[in-house]
Amino acid sequence: MSVKIEWKIFTAETQSNGTWKSNSPNLEELLNAIASPIKIKEYTPDMEYSMALLAVKGLPYFKITEINSGSLRMPDTEIEQVKA
Repeated sequence: MSVKIEWKIFTAETQSNGTWKSNSPNLEELLNAIASPIKIKEYTPDMEYSMALLAVKGLPYFKITEINSGSLRMPDTEIEQVKA
């Protein structure tokens, strides 16, 4: 699974190893600091989606734009899984 977030020209995507990949090295470094698995406060069955929720909470201009998974969950209807 991977979750993609975007804002203007900046994009970032969660990786299965619990890190972020971005078109901006600075954004990638920031996301790995503020929205890594160790920042998730409680159990979640979907770590990458929870990382993305935490990222958009910390960077409010960013939005989740794509979820690549076998499930058909929609971000607007998902119950938030992250306690910041």
